[in-house]
Amino acid sequence: MTRSDGRMPHHDEVQELLVEQMRRDLARPVWWKTLWGRLTIAGGVVAVAGVAVAGVVLLDERPVTETSIVHCLEGPYRNPDGTLSGAAASVATPDGVLAIEDAEAMCVQMWEAGAFEENDPLSATPTPGTAPAEFTTCVTDEGEAAVVPGIIECSVLRLHPYRPAEPIDG
Repeated sequence: MTRSDGRMPHHDEVQELLVEQMRRDLARPVWWKTLWGRLTIAGGVVAVAGVAVAGVVLLDERPVTETSIVHCLEGPYRNPDGTLSGAAASVATPDGVLAIEDAEAMCVQMWEAGAFEENDPLSATPTPGTAPAEFTTCVTDEGEAAVVPGIIECSVLRLHPYRPAEPIDG
């Protein structure tokens, strides 16, 4: 199948085709100078800008505006259905629901009372728990305080960082 000079049949034709293809490839404009390349770059810029705006909106600090309820979380995670882990607490009186001024103190009371321990719900003396040494206060989209054990970034739980309310000058 080889020629007398040791080359394959049609060697010269194949070589000419390869050289012609290489010349066409070298004459082609670089990808970022083509229409599709420029559209790709523009789309990438728009996507990065969108992610940056979403990050700023998600991470904006908020004050607690709803003081009638506090979420005390069991840990720095959400339940499988997306709800906050732990329990929500409020203080009810015959005159109505009281505003909770210190969300952290309310959750420390719940942790120390054993609200998150594995207890028999019918037991008259539940096992006391221990409050975490450090915790983070976050804010839900509804403006409610959410106290999380440990030092965490609130955005991990899709919550807003806590911003203390501005003092009212009177």
